[in-house]
Amino acid sequence: MIDLLTCTLESVSLEGGDDPSAGPGRPAARIDLHCHSSFSEERLNYLPGLAWYPLLEPEGVYDLAQRRGMDFVTITDHDTIDGCKALIDRRGVLQDFIFGEEVSVRFPEDGTLIHINVFDHDEQQHREIQRRRDNLYELVGYLREIDKLFVLNHMTWTAQQRVLTGRQIEVLLELFDVFEGLNGVRSYMHNALAWQAAGGCDKVLVGGSDSHTFRVGTTYTRTQGATKAEVLASIAAGRALPCGAFGTPEKLREDVWLTLQKTVEQRLAEATGRWQRFKYRSVRRLAQTLHPLACLGYHKHQDVLMRGFTQALPA
Repeated sequence: MIDLLTCTLESVSLEGGDDPSAGPGRPAARIDLHCHSSFSEERLNYLPGLAWYPLLEPEGVYDLAQRRGMDFVTITDHDTIDGCKALIDRRGVLQDFIFGEEVSVRFPEDGTLIHINVFDHDEQQHREIQRRRDNLYELVGYLREIDKLFVLNHMTWTAQQRVLTGRQIEVLLELFDVFEGLNGVRSYMHNALAWQAAGGCDKVLVGGSDSHTFRVGTTYTRTQGATKAEVLASIAAGRALPCGAFGTPEKLREDVWLTLQKTVEQRLAEATGRWQRFKYRSVRRLAQTLHPLACLGYHKHQDVLMRGFTQALPA
């Protein structure tokens, strides 16, 4: 298996030198290709009635990315570009900001749901993407038709928490040119398996933090270009290097608690009656006690999924 740490070590060693992802005479550029704002609605399978939202407003994502050294910034909220639009409405035109979206798309054969990031599309194209997202093949065909960069995110993950079949993995390797090789929330092994599957087929590998809290820019892609168009074209051409941190159980526990706490505190502040306030205080105490166990159970299940993914990988 390819050593997943190579990308991080190379990035550190090249801070003062040439970047292998950069072409002659072109400046290096950093971008976190996977991060969420408060416009992403999130739901858990075992708590379908409770929606929760990432911590940062769009301008918070943008400012933090810049402070962390990102030369370009994107926001990839779930099935919406409203966060991107809100940032532009509040800050005006930003030459270093790229519209993004994490699209929930299905294999039409059995409904298996995966996530892909799409970049630099407009509102009309967003509506067309959403119209086609129940059919992976139709959506990818459309994205190629309009010539947009699209990336398969966290390859070992499905919304149903089930293992991709060998045939589905083969389809993904046929349909996608760019894969998320380094995700800042997923564990070392999740990233290593995606790295092995896609990197072994000479696919382009990129990195993103998948931040729902304050981890924007801690995992990113090093590429090259002085404009948004140049950066996206460089990534598509394979001039990309995933850099930064992968996930750990401790990071997951902290992120789950921070986002859950935000939701409960908002509900508590909005409560108008004594019973509602009691209910949300009770939920807060219960969540603080149980969320570490829920995260532990999640990681145990992920171990099972990774073993299945390893067995399903094409020879």
